[in-house]
Amino acid sequence: MTKNTPHILVVDNNITSLKYIEFTLTSIGFKTTLAKDGVEAIEKTKNQHFDLIISELNLPLMNGSDLVRQIRKTPEYRLTPFIILSDSKEEETWIENLNDGADDFIIKPFKQELFISKIKAHLKKSVLRKKIIDSSRKNILDFDNGCIIYCTPSTNQFKLSQHLIKTPIKHIESDIELFSYLKEKNVLRIIIDDNAIWAISILDKISKTTQHLIPIDILISDSKDTDKIDYLLTNRIDFFLYKQLDERLILHQINSSVQQALDIKNKYFNALNSAAKQSPIRFEDQYSEDIKDFNIQVIHQAYNKLAGGDFYETFTVDNDRKIIVVGDVMGKKWDAWFLVPAYIAYIRSTINFFLSREEFDFFKSPSKFLEIINKAIFKDLKLGEVFTTLSIITVCTKTSQISIASAGALQPLFYNAKEGKLAQLNITGTLLGVIPDARYLNLIQDVEQGDKLLLYTDGYIEAVNDRTGCMIGNEDFLESINNTIGKESITLSDIDYQLKHNLNISKFDDDRTLLLVQKN
Repeated sequence: MTKNTPHILVVDNNITSLKYIEFTLTSIGFKTTLAKDGVEAIEKTKNQHFDLIISELNLPLMNGSDLVRQIRKTPEYRLTPFIILSDSKEEETWIENLNDGADDFIIKPFKQELFISKIKAHLKKSVLRKKIIDSSRKNILDFDNGCIIYCTPSTNQFKLSQHLIKTPIKHIESDIELFSYLKEKNVLRIIIDDNAIWAISILDKISKTTQHLIPIDILISDSKDTDKIDYLLTNRIDFFLYKQLDERLILHQINSSVQQALDIKNKYFNALNSAAKQSPIRFEDQYSEDIKDFNIQVIHQAYNKLAGGDFYETFTVDNDRKIIVVGDVMGKKWDAWFLVPAYIAYIRSTINFFLSREEFDFFKSPSKFLEIINKAIFKDLKLGEVFTTLSIITVCTKTSQISIASAGALQPLFYNAKEGKLAQLNITGTLLGVIPDARYLNLIQDVEQGDKLLLYTDGYIEAVNDRTGCMIGNEDFLESINNTIGKESITLSDIDYQLKHNLNISKFDDDRTLLLVQKN
């Protein structure tokens, strides 16, 4: 079994159900660890890395809702997919569990094929999201904008002199502190003292949590301790440093290894950056159009002014109907830059083809379009390497309605002017290209005077608050929107400004897009 095999934690007090899920997952090559209750599950997460967690809702000692809330407090599991299983068919139960932090809700008994497809989809989305976040933190490649983590025992006498190391160094003495720092900072390298037993015991977890993207070095006390070295060699170690060496030589090796890695990254970054600037695809930073009593606005800011992962496009059906698509190519940032033109070209041609042939109604069935696009992307060998979120919105002024279908995008927001309330619309769907036969839902929303629909991409919620140093997140984003969106005939420029002002955002490390549809 390779190190890249997904490792899944399954929690259920019903032994029969536990074994059935274990059999289902191992039969497709996944590794599983089993727990009979939430307390046992939390203990297992302390020393192991899990790529996904599946839990029964009704558990002894700690139910599934309590478990997911506890898991989300652990830095290394903040973004780990968490799926709740239950025989409850009550929609309120699903919503409650999703609000507690779960990513999905599967009703028992479930069809094995559906269960497997959901697990695979969440695993793929998780890997891509981690790569995107990691890439965002590392877009400025130099000593000053990164740091080195030095894992030590609490009584360690061997210190690394900061004044001789070019990049800031952080001494860490516990796993909680380590994983918190990894989530918040741009870590260039991890150095582990071989006397830091707490870190040596979870080497595999550290390596897998960082997705093997951060080099790990071991500082050896005794180069003749063959037993310890043999054990360390069974793990993924990039470099060994020896305490017997002159301190200046140790620090020179650290500086040189970081510099070499930065030089390589900068070389490829600059080459791809130059190539991306030659791309013929450009999107207007701001777009605004009135269609009778409806107003449509878009703010689109590509990363570093380049055509990036986010994209949008508008299509006129007739005098009463307008189609808008908003998407985000999910993958390593450089891949996303170059694949956007291919996606846009295919989406443009497909929409125009079906509009001309009138084979289906884009307003009544926007989901049909997503299903067609999804099958084509899944079969494409190149486009299938990354996945795409896509929302398709059709505005109909004749009926004063908006129809929406979504593939993996964030839930849109709808402001009801009469009630003065902002709410997330319950429209979701599988990322494009994950499974070939994904089914998508349609949502048709009545729109009255003053009502507003807002779509946004994750460039906003994954930005960093300069004051706290933490990622914005969905909750703070929604609070800021709620304080702004009630104004009459608001512009997206106002919303964008208030977001940056209220949430202390000085820069964005990813593409960002806002779409506003309002009835005047």
